[in-house]
Amino acid sequence: MTAPTASVLDALVRSSDRAGGPALRLPRALPLVAAAPTLLGELAVIGSALGFIGSVPGYPILLVALFRRAWKADPEKPNERRRAWLLFGLALAGYVFLAVVPVAVRPALMQSGLWRCWLEYMSVRVAYRSGEALPAGQYLYLMMPHGLYPFSGACASISKMTDVFVRMRMAVAPIGLRIPLIRQLMGWIGCIEANRSSISKALARGDSVGLFPGGIGEMMRTRADQENILLLQRRGFVKEAVKHGIPIVPVYVFGQSLAFGHLLMPAWVERLSRWMRASIILPFGRFGLLIPRKLPLLYAIGAPIVCPKLADGVVPSDGQVEEIHSLVVESVRDLYDFYKGMYGRMGPKPCTQGRSGWDNRPLSIE
Repeated sequence: MTAPTASVLDALVRSSDRAGGPALRLPRALPLVAAAPTLLGELAVIGSALGFIGSVPGYPILLVALFRRAWKADPEKPNERRRAWLLFGLALAGYVFLAVVPVAVRPALMQSGLWRCWLEYMSVRVAYRSGEALPAGQYLYLMMPHGLYPFSGACASISKMTDVFVRMRMAVAPIGLRIPLIRQLMGWIGCIEANRSSISKALARGDSVGLFPGGIGEMMRTRADQENILLLQRRGFVKEAVKHGIPIVPVYVFGQSLAFGHLLMPAWVERLSRWMRASIILPFGRFGLLIPRKLPLLYAIGAPIVCPKLADGVVPSDGQVEEIHSLVVESVRDLYDFYKGMYGRMGPKPCTQGRSGWDNRPLSIE
């Protein structure tokens, strides 16, 4: 496994604790990523967002519309009726094909100019809490918050960000690997299912793994006025890290929870979503469409939390799990408190929500 290149490291934030308090430097853009997207790049992002994310509701709506058109076609116009059913059949066949065709990992494709435009659009920055890039190695990255759409996981797997998260496989909800077009994108990135078996196999192969411990429950708790994290009852990732002797690295992505808004749903909808392992939400973004808001993403990467590897067949004690889990929670709080003010001052305009801004934006860890 290779470490991030020197040119990449030169563009990352250097923050370190020194006598008299922490010294902060505002993060700079990654190499070859402009401070602001071009008009053409922004249009490419908008178009691809509508094409991939918009296809989730859009393609089924199109199928329903084509079916209704064919069903209501005038029987006295057989040619028109035949064309309507043919068009519906082709659209349905295309949907089924995209849902079942095997998808291969395409690392070269994910380095194309389109995905660089996404990093420009989201003004992606990276900061290391220790002040130095992580040593070359294998890690279990805990991405948070989940947000309504986990853009931070996707952005971590494209373009120059692969120099930061080296050989990382993102763990996603199984439904994401079954929805046409979304599964193509996830497959090109190299995503795996967010279950113990898939994560264990990836770690055993020597890959790093990124996952959102809060899952669907955290997604449903996304709010505009505060950050909500589900972590206190999540301990499975600790057991998996100890099993393989892999360090845990908390990653707090500022801006992720604000990329989309959504209509608040009753509590029973969250329970239904968790049972179905699929989110039931009514999101909206830029222009009221399924386009992420043009906000910067700041990846605040914590120091690795070492997990001693146990002998085969040995199960970590509850005390060991609790000790490591407590360190993770403490690291997340530290990352948030340390970088929230920096994030609030990023960009040409302060990133504020309401009057208080990010300095006073609360973090709730449940």
